[in-house]
Amino acid sequence: MASMNYKALVPLALAAGIAFAKPVAFVAQESGKVAEILAATRKAIGGKKLDGLATFSVQSALQRNLSTMQIGSDVEILIELPDKYLRVETSSSPGMVLSAGGTGFNGDRPLQKVNAGGGPGGGMVFRMGGPGGEAPKPTPEQLQEMNKAMVRSSQTEASRLMLGWFAMAHPAINAQYTYAGDAESPDGKAYVIDVKNADTFAARLFIDQQTHLPLMVTYKAAQPRTMMQGAGGQAMVSGGGAHTVTMSASMSDEEKKKAQADMEKQVREMSRQPAPMVDYTVFFDEWRDADGVKFPFKMRRAMGSETTEEWTVSKIKVNPKIDPKRFAGES
Repeated sequence: MASMNYKALVPLALAAGIAFAKPVAFVAQESGKVAEILAATRKAIGGKKLDGLATFSVQSALQRNLSTMQIGSDVEILIELPDKYLRVETSSSPGMVLSAGGTGFNGDRPLQKVNAGGGPGGGMVFRMGGPGGEAPKPTPEQLQEMNKAMVRSSQTEASRLMLGWFAMAHPAINAQYTYAGDAESPDGKAYVIDVKNADTFAARLFIDQQTHLPLMVTYKAAQPRTMMQGAGGQAMVSGGGAHTVTMSASMSDEEKKKAQADMEKQVREMSRQPAPMVDYTVFFDEWRDADGVKFPFKMRRAMGSETTEEWTVSKIKVNPKIDPKRFAGES
């Protein structure tokens, strides 16, 4: 078995949520096995080179499938252990603006400003053609909580990726690893490792028993909230439900203002409600030798059985020199 294929892994991932619950006694008996599995995986990925990891960089093309649209972007990720992470995303799709910009953390400080138009827990916001309305500025207390939430969100996303890249979560989350059992597909078997911390992080790592390389990471997360607005056309707000507001050139200024206000009201109402939790899987494929380690040059994120992201990595660098200014954040 060179690697399990995606079709075989999808039912395996969906079944894994109920297949591996273990009593406390079993976990205690297996406490040494998880260390053995992770050590073999890290050896397969990079051995001593991985043990000496201090900084890391990734460059990748990213395609998102959003409703009927495909949105392209270029992503750069910088990691400096033990407490720094930066992700910069630049749109490669004409007319599309990504409000995420540069996100990440430096210690307990987020690298991005709070977006007053939406909270940090609702997922990335996409805008197409024209800006949205202004929202009230948060209070100092709200700002502090939003900053904490943004750091936690970036730490969580960094850890999900790093589990598939290095068989380790970002050290900032202080994760604990537990052997959950074995999973089997027509292509072979996988070790299953539960990864949690004392806060809210929870994920499940699947490792190919033959190659000792990560296959996928599964987790539950809030459904993303998105907003798409065409120039003079339609606007759609979605996230646990979809709402469409029509704006046409034939409308009077008063009608356009009313339609815009309706859309902004829906965005505010949606941000006040918890987004529904859904199952996600990130697949790691096409492992290649690069800069002294093995790395997955193809990644795919699925929400349920629907592919939402496809990554095509172009370059990685182990222990590059990173300008400290990159982690300075927005002023």
